[in-house]
Amino acid sequence: MKNKPQIRSRRLIDEKPWVRIKRVDSKSNVKIVDLFAGIGGFHYGIAAAASKINKGVKPLLVSELDPKCRNVYERNHDCVVQGDINEISLRGIKEQADIVTAGFPCQPFSNSGLKLGLSDPRGQFYFKIVEIIKKYDAKSFILENVSGIRTNGGEKYDSKLAMTPQKIGKSMHVLEENLKKLKDYHIQWLEIDSSKFGSPQVRKRVYIVGVKKEYTTQLNLKFKEYKPKCFLDVVEEEFIDSLKLSENQELNIRKFMEEKPPSFHDGMRRVGQAYTCPGGNVGQGYHAYGMVPTLTKVWARFLPIYFPNQKTENIDEINSPCYKPNRNYGDGHLRRASVREVMRLQGFPDTFVPHHKDSVAYQQAGNAVNAKIVREIADCIFGYIKK
Repeated sequence: MKNKPQIRSRRLIDEKPWVRIKRVDSKSNVKIVDLFAGIGGFHYGIAAAASKINKGVKPLLVSELDPKCRNVYERNHDCVVQGDINEISLRGIKEQADIVTAGFPCQPFSNSGLKLGLSDPRGQFYFKIVEIIKKYDAKSFILENVSGIRTNGGEKYDSKLAMTPQKIGKSMHVLEENLKKLKDYHIQWLEIDSSKFGSPQVRKRVYIVGVKKEYTTQLNLKFKEYKPKCFLDVVEEEFIDSLKLSENQELNIRKFMEEKPPSFHDGMRRVGQAYTCPGGNVGQGYHAYGMVPTLTKVWARFLPIYFPNQKTENIDEINSPCYKPNRNYGDGHLRRASVREVMRLQGFPDTFVPHHKDSVAYQQAGNAVNAKIVREIADCIFGYIKK
């Protein structure tokens, strides 16, 4: 059974796919510990939620192994980012954290990895995260990982902590058994698809949320319902010359466009069909009037988007599965997604300054946590701990 978030309101929320952080005058801050911090998706999400209750964000500890990510985080958030989580001193901690966040390594559970789960050395980082949660006496925490963590090891067990009843694999079962040892916390986890929260990217991730029992007798995560978006909602310019496809990419996509109309799946309108480029790379084009697939550190850089000719192509009801293009289908142009656009897909505000090298910025976007999802979860958490 798929895990679906509960809906608090039938009113569809229509806003930008990226977060907005209001300026606040209050000196009151939400104190965070940000582990495996990447380029700051958790920070931005919490800051957006905090600004809604007139609070800022104060990092007590930020840790990220990748030096290029550390540089980007420090430049955007004006704080010191430490390196290897295993080398951080936890002595003399005086302040309590409001939220501990961690997008811990996904490779042990990813469909693109070996799926060794908690037996993978990288899967052991979880236990360091727990140590830090305890040291900072955290009021709450948010952990994030790939969807594959749910079923890694085979779907043999009944989940005890999922928001909805479902079968889970050995890795998630072991993780749940360890999470239950955090007896001071109410804990729930759920899978969230970012496209359900106002992003035009179909990106499924598991979020594990804990809130100290002193703040509530039970944890009940509820979320608003958002209006579906398409790639056009994140576009900065419709034509960017520097983002032209290679001649081979262009020929491949247009060849398949001549043979068949776009195919519709999960809100994504795929242009042509998947093709293989020299070197074994597989590509797939996507219609701008539709969603795009999960960004990865490679795929973010080579995401071809088809922009229809609005004067000659019929685009009415293009978000409907029954859409049929007219004979002018193909009059439009193709290009790759820009750095700003993929950052918007990940919910990052336009004030975010990405890495100066586009190749690095794309990789970092693919690995980032979606800031808008974090904002929604933080909104729920603040409902419990803000008093």
